[in-house]
Amino acid sequence: MLAESDVGTRQTRAVSFEKWLAAAGDLLLGARCHGCGQPWWGICPLCRQQFASRRPFLTTPVPCPDGFPVTVASSSYDPILRRLISAHKERQALALTRFLAERLALSVHGLLSRGAYVRASRIVLVPIPSAARTVRRRGFDATASMARLAARRLTVRYPVTVRSALTQARRVADQAGLGAAARHENMAGAFRVRRPISIGAAVLVDDLVTTGSSLTEAARVLRAARIPVLGAATVAATVRVRPSNSPQFDAFGQFR
Repeated sequence: MLAESDVGTRQTRAVSFEKWLAAAGDLLLGARCHGCGQPWWGICPLCRQQFASRRPFLTTPVPCPDGFPVTVASSSYDPILRRLISAHKERQALALTRFLAERLALSVHGLLSRGAYVRASRIVLVPIPSAARTVRRRGFDATASMARLAARRLTVRYPVTVRSALTQARRVADQAGLGAAARHENMAGAFRVRRPISIGAAVLVDDLVTTGSSLTEAARVLRAARIPVLGAATVAATVRVRPSNSPQFDAFGQFR
């Protein structure tokens, strides 16, 4: 067992090494923290600290579409998280995948710990599918990548797997700039089941929930295929209802 002095020495060395990497990145590559823009690789300690006290919470869009699944988000969609998610998806900042996956794992844990989990069931994380053309342009599937790493974190407590059970059934318009009604109309009939889930129950996962149109349509398609849907988990949420007595989950401290 390590002595406290040994642990402290290792932590000091780790911080010093990270600072050296940040300085090298700034000098040689112009590396910047994707959250705040300060010299660093990936996400700096100050930005990480912004999320240290954030707990997963139930989120509901306004207005809430019929069939919207019980959904837990790890954080509000603030400017830092907006930049991190955008950098991950649009600029292929793969160094952020692990951090975002940890936030997603906290949301899944928060959902399951509130009673959605049936111990005999296998939990299947089902990523909301991106358009094939978008995946080709980005060079990777951002949501599926986060889901796989989140599943690895969750397997210490739950029998979790990942399955890309859904695919886009038709082309959809860019959701940016669309209102709630237009988004729901845009997503109606947008998904179909590609790989059936024969054992277990599904948890839909995505990076962000706004109007809830994608999660609602995905849940509808899975339910129509007689696949149980426990709920959904996301990294962030924008429009939401969060009364003062809305439950928050202390999953961060328990799950670490």
